Amino acid sequence: MSTTDPFVLAWNSIRYHTAVAMDHADKHLDSVAATIRQKTQDGGWFPSLSRKPAPPPPPMPDAVRAGAQGAGFAWQWVKDHKWLVAGLVAVVVGGSVVLVKKRRQRGRRRKALKASNGARKEVVVIHGQPHDPLVKSTAHDLERRGFIVYIAVSSHDDEQVVLNEGKADVRPLQIDILDTLSARASVARFLSYLRSPAVPFHGAPAHHLRLTALILIPDTSFPAGPIETIPLDHWSDTFNLKLIRTLAITQLLLPIVTEFRSRILFITPSIPYSLRLPFHAPEVAAVGALEGVIGCLRREVGYTGVQVVWIKTGTLDLGSSSNGKGGVQASRADVLGWSPALRSMYARGYVNARAVGDVRGSSLKELNAAVVAGMLDRRVKQVVRVGSGSIAYDVIGQWMPEQLVGWMLGLGGGKRLTEAVSARASPPGSRGSSASAQRSLENSVEWEQVDKLA
Repeated sequence: MSTTDPFVLAWNSIRYHTAVAMDHADKHLDSVAATIRQKTQDGGWFPSLSRKPAPPPPPMPDAVRAGAQGAGFAWQWVKDHKWLVAGLVAVVVGGSVVLVKKRRQRGRRRKALKASNGARKEVVVIHGQPHDPLVKSTAHDLERRGFIVYIAVSSHDDEQVVLNEGKADVRPLQIDILDTLSARASVARFLSYLRSPAVPFHGAPAHHLRLTALILIPDTSFPAGPIETIPLDHWSDTFNLKLIRTLAITQLLLPIVTEFRSRILFITPSIPYSLRLPFHAPEVAAVGALEGVIGCLRREVGYTGVQVVWIKTGTLDLGSSSNGKGGVQASRADVLGWSPALRSMYARGYVNARAVGDVRGSSLKELNAAVVAGMLDRRVKQVVRVGSGSIAYDVIGQWMPEQLVGWMLGLGGGKRLTEAVSARASPPGSRGSSASAQRSLENSVEWEQVDKLA
């Protein structure tokens, strides 16, 4: 088809004019849209209902200022009453600790388990002097809690002391450690008794007994005084009664303890040993030896499931008059038996050392609770401290300097008094030998100090 064709020319003309018209329309629409967008952003003519709400205003400076002033006032009040606040915090924290302990104790076992027939089945062996207040209190408390308590005795007199208590479940266990064959035979009979089925009454089903714990309580009475005044036989008696007897009973009953996986509890005084208290050398030596035995025994039997607990006792209320003024008078009576030379040298320090721990003791209930916890608690502490001063004196003895501990014990005046007496007495080589020296020693200022202390 030729380009001069009228139809082609007409079609081309229509397309051209249509394209031009569409371009003009696009430009006009773009201009209108731009104008609308600009007017919308300005908002001058847009309806108020379609506008976006404005953000809330910021808080008023007065409110902020008031809050800051309130916080500052509270902080200033705390600073002005810091001791009151500290007391309140201590009361709250202490009360919380007490509540937590009580809740934990509710879940702990505090009594012996009974057999299916209702009879007692848990057995405890106590080694100690039957007339010792600690032994009596421990035995009676465990008997009330449902245990069968045996007290190891070595003589007929001690056996009668146990029988005179009148408790059906507090019984003597005769073990004469001086006779090896007899002692082993007694232990063998006791083991056979534990292994044999027990019938509490006729017709009741039999049950088996179990050794729960071996409790070792060495006698708490020790000789005291300067080392040069303590006879050697007193040293021998101390180690035989406190150390050798304890080791002998432990050695004899250890096979039974390991068989039943029982627990071993040692109960010893702690204050003289913690402070290395002067004039208490026998007690410090005996307790120190027992500490070594306890440490070795714990490692020897630990893998067998036997746990060893060491209970360190402070000052306990034994119901006697050995503390306070009575203790000072007893110390003065001891001093009166020394020679004048020894009195001038040691009297004041001895009285001061004997006065350590002469405070109101804790109740024996605390010791009984510690014994039960050591026997029955799942998690057992290796060392438990019970009684007034058991923790404080232990910390003082371990961490405070030696000079400061000596000053606290009142040992600072001994040297000065000795020098003052020596200046008026005979030469050092004849100490206490002449009559004039004795008179000067007896009239010394030191003895007046002892009278004042008494």
